[in-house]
Amino acid sequence: MLTFATKAVSKTTTILVVVLLCVIALKVSDPWAIRILRHNTFDVFQKINPNQTRTEEIVLVEIDETSLKAKGQWPWQRNILAELTDNILGQSPRALAIDIVFPELDRTSPSLIIENNPALARQLKLHKHNLPSYDDIFASSLQGHPVILGMATGYGTDQRAPIETTTSITMYGGDVRSTLPRFNYVLRNIEQLEKVTTQGVNNLAAERDGIIRQLPLLYNVNGTIIPSLEIETLRLINDATEIKLTAENNKLKNIELNSFNLAKSNRGKPWIYFSKNSDYSKVSANDILTGTINNTLFRDKIVILGVTALGIADYTLTPVGSNLSGLEIHAQALDNMLTNSLLERPSSFFWIELSYLLLIGIIFLVVHKRHGALEVTVTFAVMCWASVLISSSLFVFRSALFDLSLPLIFTLIMFVISVSTGFVTEQARRRKEAKIATQKEREKEARIRKLQNELLHTIGKSSVQKLSSSIAHELNQPLAAIYNFTNAAKKILDKDNLDQETIKPVLEKILKQADRGNEILRTIRDAAETGKSHLSALNINKIILEEIELFNDSSLGEKFYIKTDLSLELPNGTANEIQLHQVLLNLIRNAKQATEEIDRNDHELLISTRENPKGMIEVAISDTGPGLTPDQKKDLFKPFFTTKEQGTGLGLAISRSIIEAWGGNLWVEDNKKGGATFKFTLPLNH
Repeated sequence: MLTFATKAVSKTTTILVVVLLCVIALKVSDPWAIRILRHNTFDVFQKINPNQTRTEEIVLVEIDETSLKAKGQWPWQRNILAELTDNILGQSPRALAIDIVFPELDRTSPSLIIENNPALARQLKLHKHNLPSYDDIFASSLQGHPVILGMATGYGTDQRAPIETTTSITMYGGDVRSTLPRFNYVLRNIEQLEKVTTQGVNNLAAERDGIIRQLPLLYNVNGTIIPSLEIETLRLINDATEIKLTAENNKLKNIELNSFNLAKSNRGKPWIYFSKNSDYSKVSANDILTGTINNTLFRDKIVILGVTALGIADYTLTPVGSNLSGLEIHAQALDNMLTNSLLERPSSFFWIELSYLLLIGIIFLVVHKRHGALEVTVTFAVMCWASVLISSSLFVFRSALFDLSLPLIFTLIMFVISVSTGFVTEQARRRKEAKIATQKEREKEARIRKLQNELLHTIGKSSVQKLSSSIAHELNQPLAAIYNFTNAAKKILDKDNLDQETIKPVLEKILKQADRGNEILRTIRDAAETGKSHLSALNINKIILEEIELFNDSSLGEKFYIKTDLSLELPNGTANEIQLHQVLLNLIRNAKQATEEIDRNDHELLISTRENPKGMIEVAISDTGPGLTPDQKKDLFKPFFTTKEQGTGLGLAISRSIIEAWGGNLWVEDNKKGGATFKFTLPLNH
């Protein structure tokens, strides 16, 4: 069995090692399914504990449904946007980030209308006219102010960045361009607007499951690094003339904007820590155009302008479960950077998570090999709780994202394999044990059948010996009585003065004992032929008194006085008279022999009768002998067990068999005077 169990444990250990290697391979290769699983785990953390930190510096200007209803469909004429931005910039905000791209000229400008309408141009040819361009008006409105326009990478046909307004970027410690999102095309703004503003990429790219979690801070457009809308906004409000990038092993480590450092850049693609509700100060563009706002609403604030009207704006699902417009997502990303509340996932976490997986695997291997199912279950629970506590603590106290999804799944797999293989092994072990037991049982039966023939002869001889011993034991008492009475008659005949009345009682007793011996033989014969003995209603007290008298008569002239305590109201019992005499004789004789083993003057033998609470006649025979040891009590009623040198060991065994055949019981107890008390019960006669 030990070899079988060792092989099973070794086989399971091999399976667990293979699973561990597979999980490590998945961790290293990091396929899309594993990434989505990890990201969904991080989403759970944000849902349970969303971001509560919020800055008061950001104000959102929304081109919403009310604004479209008042000013017409989108896109608006650039002169309307010029009026809107004039009202905003007139309050001296720290920066105005416009989350809109203007890649084409405004075709509603009067000059373009005339240019595109020859008939109208001919009619106006004789009149002097200097019709304005709405694009020029809009550019004039933005010129000289801290304004950032959006750009879209991956769209359009232009393969170069706006060189004239590209922010100066300096790299330290290595070239990070290979690690940035790379695009071949960029959708730029018109030339008039590029010259008077700075630009940043405002792309929002959700992941394959439709949720946006990370936002690139820098982009690589054909070798040129372009900052995002957020980074360019941060550069302007910090009066930085350049963006300093610190790299380590050609991987972005830090972004420095004058005195502002962005260390939680996560290689230029930080994790946004979302709030459930966007509680920033919001104002409708229509309210600004109609002048119904506070004149200091935008002073020293960061203003983000964008479209939020349904059907025009893009709404994206966030990890906290809410759909936010692009304007609100940019606001939350910028808020995270200003309040240093971006989520962090350092590159070292990969190695820590890999080491943690190895630790789980080793612990399970050791516990499975050395302990049982209970210890494996405890280990499973401990490792699960440890994974949850480690991940949640890092998220709450450090805003760090530690992946617990793979450790939890791996722990579950190891637990299931350990328990299931243990169960299968146990079942196989039991089946093997049952097979071996069956084989042994068959071999045992074969050996028994082989020995049966050898034992038949011995059993027959033993039966004859037992029967002979039983007959000799039963006839011993009447023959001894006949012998004693015959000797007494001989002594009477030897006397000269023969008295008939003297010898007659002795001869009657001889005849009575002879009849008793004959009855004993008849009883044994009937029992041998039919298996039953004749039962009748008997006066138990009378039988006891007769047996005492017979015992005294057969004691070779030696008188032995026995005390009695017989219940006068004792009902008749059911028994066989001859066999009951034999039982009483055996017990009385054993009691007498026991008293002879101790030399004392106060010996007594007491016989008592009563009706016990169970409705049985109970007879007790007590002596003042040495008593019995526990070992003697244990074997006392077994055939051929005796404590006397000349004993056959059959008297008590036969007596118990007789009593039990009548429905009674025979047992022995210690008494208060140090001897033994034999008790037996007989059923009442109904």
